[in-house]
Amino acid sequence: MIRRYRPDDLGGAAEVFRSAFAKEPWKEEWTAELAAERISQLMSAPQSVGYVSEEGGVIQAILCGRRLTYLHGDEYVIDEFCVSPSVQRQGTGTAVMEYAADEMRREGVVAMALMTTRGYPSERFYLKNGFEGIDGMLFMYRTIKENVNDKT
Repeated sequence: MIRRYRPDDLGGAAEVFRSAFAKEPWKEEWTAELAAERISQLMSAPQSVGYVSEEGGVIQAILCGRRLTYLHGDEYVIDEFCVSPSVQRQGTGTAVMEYAADEMRREGVVAMALMTTRGYPSERFYLKNGFEGIDGMLFMYRTIKENVNDKT
């Protein structure tokens, strides 16, 4: 079953997040607490809209995003999307993405947007699901805290 995210989904959503990003290619070591904090932050804004896929009361996928105003109409900006490794490549992710797109379309949203890493499986997934790269757009990042362990 796919439905909107509810605050009581936090624990299950955080576990999906933690387990998905622990795998290749990310190999990130999120604690349950830190993953829950990230999901909680993403879902706490008034514009936040999330979705979960659950089976037998167990959350299998989480989509966190925000409905934001833009010049040509509202956009749904995806902040995080992950599927439990145990159900990846079984259509769960595509089903969640289509459910969210259909619901957002009915609510008047005109586009969906996100950032992902080039060359990762996520890029292929998004291309397969109708997203496309935009020439001329660039994600930029600036570290502002020095590494406290760096003695140079």
